[in-house]
Amino acid sequence: MAERSSPSRSPWLQGSSLGAGIALVAALLVIVNYFGWKYYERVDMTETRLYSLSDKTLNVLRDLDRDVEVIAFMDPGDELAEPTQEILTRYEAASPRISLRVVDPVKNLAEAQSLVETYEISRDNVVVLDTGDDRRVIEASDLAEYDYSGMQTGQGPTLTAFNGEQAFTSAIVELVESRKPRILFTSGHGEAKLDDFSPSGLSSARDLLGQDNFELEEWASLGRAAVPEGTDLVVVAGPTAGFTEPEVEALRTYLERGGRLLVLLDPTLGPGDTLVQTGLEGFLAEIGAEVGSDIVVDPDRGVPFYGAETFFVEEFGDHPITEALSQVGLPVIFPLARSVAAGEAAGGARVTELALSSSSGWGETNLADLGGVARDDDDRAGPVSLGVAIELEVAKPPEPASEEPASEEGLSEEPVSEEPVSEEASSEEPMSRDAVGGDAVGEEPAATPAAEAPSPAGFRVAVFGDSDFATNGQLANVGNGALLSNTLNWLVEREALVAIAAKRPEQVRLSLTQAELRTVTWLILLVLPGLAVAAGVAVYLRRRR
Repeated sequence: MAERSSPSRSPWLQGSSLGAGIALVAALLVIVNYFGWKYYERVDMTETRLYSLSDKTLNVLRDLDRDVEVIAFMDPGDELAEPTQEILTRYEAASPRISLRVVDPVKNLAEAQSLVETYEISRDNVVVLDTGDDRRVIEASDLAEYDYSGMQTGQGPTLTAFNGEQAFTSAIVELVESRKPRILFTSGHGEAKLDDFSPSGLSSARDLLGQDNFELEEWASLGRAAVPEGTDLVVVAGPTAGFTEPEVEALRTYLERGGRLLVLLDPTLGPGDTLVQTGLEGFLAEIGAEVGSDIVVDPDRGVPFYGAETFFVEEFGDHPITEALSQVGLPVIFPLARSVAAGEAAGGARVTELALSSSSGWGETNLADLGGVARDDDDRAGPVSLGVAIELEVAKPPEPASEEPASEEGLSEEPVSEEPVSEEASSEEPMSRDAVGGDAVGEEPAATPAAEAPSPAGFRVAVFGDSDFATNGQLANVGNGALLSNTLNWLVEREALVAIAAKRPEQVRLSLTQAELRTVTWLILLVLPGLAVAAGVAVYLRRRR
């Protein structure tokens, strides 16, 4: 008897199994794509980490409390379009508060025209950051640095640095800050001027610091008893005359109340081949900055066509101000500087040397003969410090509970009246205690515990032995602008904008000779296709057998 055939439903079962397998694979693909969209990691494969956001930027994005719409209005053919869009994509991925919209002015004419009318843009290749209440427009010229040296031989400008991260993060900070830090530049002692466009002026510094959302003003300190209220930072930029004692006392009181101070002292020659005394040297020594009466020279770091007193610095201390300069390798040029070294700071302040000459540099003290400088035993040996940062951290106020037992103990040991102590009585109290303790008559009273304790507010001070690096004639050179911007941002405790340095784009070029180009051409057009055809013929003949 013949065997019965398999059930007719077997093909149906086979088909349903195949369908289930396809559905399972499709479900797995959906799940994998969902997790890939939801949880992903961006990787920057560039050698210079061109598209990687710094920790400072990530901190700013993490603390955003409002939405920021970023509109990139750039021509795709511009060399800055790709890096700008890529780094803005990193901003959008790092914070849900950032939304990015890319507008192509060539393909989307209607949208581009609407954008021009809405934001009153006069040109393309700009990036707009808008919070609804305020906006910032960043032009392409603010995003890059170029080398124009090749234009003399007919070559175009070469992109040397991309400043996108610094520009975008600065704009975001400006948009979300409730107020601008107020900076006063002292005047009346020959200081450099903010409205001076000459090489020795500070108009370029004013524009640079304006991008960091600072409010800059000049302040005539002579005859003023105190620094104005609401001042976040006082800058003394290259004085050529001395400060009076009341002016110095006003600065001292300002620091005791938690002030911030930047001092740029030039080695200005006075009568008798000595440096002009500004009246600030003793005050700075009190807080930990030793200003030398010398001129620093460094022949091994000299700048061509300039004297030994103009040199560049590429050795920096370990400090937030100079961290970015060290990482990127940006030197700073000092045209004429005096030494500023770390001294002894009272009250537990921390002093850090910021910029140092090479070991072959020295501080020249023979100012009578600067034409033929030579190192001798009286000179300060290198490496010579050119600037210091001084920081007194916030001190914790005394515990209220510990004050009551002390006062009770004092009442039990000393026959002091139980009546409330007036201000005059409190000022006389240290003298009466000295007498009880047996101190000699006429000796100054011992300081009270409140006077011995460090300032509860703390302070920050930066001192450099040169102001020329911040002037119009030098600010654009290499890392000079970054040093000035980082210093001021650190002083006002805006660490978010410190250490965001320009990124160096990769310059990848492949140079081939004519013979190598012919070899590549034949390889692509003839050899590789020929090998594919030969392999196909070989497989066909083998199967025919």
